[in-house]
Amino acid sequence: MFKKILKYVAVLGFAGVLAGCGEVVEVPSAHVAKIMTQSGYKEDVVSTSKFRLDFCMWYCDKLVLLDASDRAVQEKMVLFMPEDKLNMTFDIRMTLMVNPKKYEELFALIPPDQSKNGDFIPWARIYETYAQQIVRSESREFLSKFTIAEIASSREAINAELSSRLSKAITEQTPFVIRHIALADVQYPDIIVTAQENAAERREHIQQEEAQLLISKVQLERELQEQRLKRAIDVEKAEAEATVNKILADSVTPEYIKYRELNVLERIANSENKVFVPMKMLDSVAGQVQLGNQ
Repeated sequence: MFKKILKYVAVLGFAGVLAGCGEVVEVPSAHVAKIMTQSGYKEDVVSTSKFRLDFCMWYCDKLVLLDASDRAVQEKMVLFMPEDKLNMTFDIRMTLMVNPKKYEELFALIPPDQSKNGDFIPWARIYETYAQQIVRSESREFLSKFTIAEIASSREAINAELSSRLSKAITEQTPFVIRHIALADVQYPDIIVTAQENAAERREHIQQEEAQLLISKVQLERELQEQRLKRAIDVEKAEAEATVNKILADSVTPEYIKYRELNVLERIANSENKVFVPMKMLDSVAGQVQLGNQ
């Protein structure tokens, strides 16, 4: 009987030892954790690891996880533009990470969710608590200063200024660090889009007309240049012909005519089939009679 009692006590003791062994827990990647004891959190933040909690009898420690991963966030917003009296929709797209310097503060201020998988502080809760309203209010306040046309025409500059403003506000007022932030997917009202399309069509038509005018101008200038060249050529020809005529007129003198007559007579005299009759003989009656007797 004593042996049975001793055996029973031993079994109970072994079960107690097993019960006293702490639970094996794991901190996955992109998470941090703190150990919750009966009197509150232990001091240190635990990074990615796997370990066993301390032995316990009546109250066992718990591991509380916090999602510290980088996350992409997209805020879809509709903004009434005061200057235009129209609504404009747009996205604010960000990549955020939890600032490691804020881990202790987050564990102290945000109660964890309890589930069958353990206690957990979700990333979305941190964002909704600290950052979401700042992103929305800062974006609305900044963009409402502009008209829709100004945003459409200066998108890059406005985007850069908005990104700088949001980055500063989020870094200074929330437990997040900015990886990337930008204005995206801006949807303008239909009336603005139609007006822009019509303006683009008008500009295109004007450009086509200007191009056609330039082509016509070039063609006319070419034709004008051709006519100028033609007139210059005609003038040159006329001047050359006048010069030749003048030279000929100036050169036909009585002496030149006499010289030509002598040349003709000389050629006639050298011909075997011709009778040479000096022209002076024809001027006298004796010469005519003598020529007739021949």
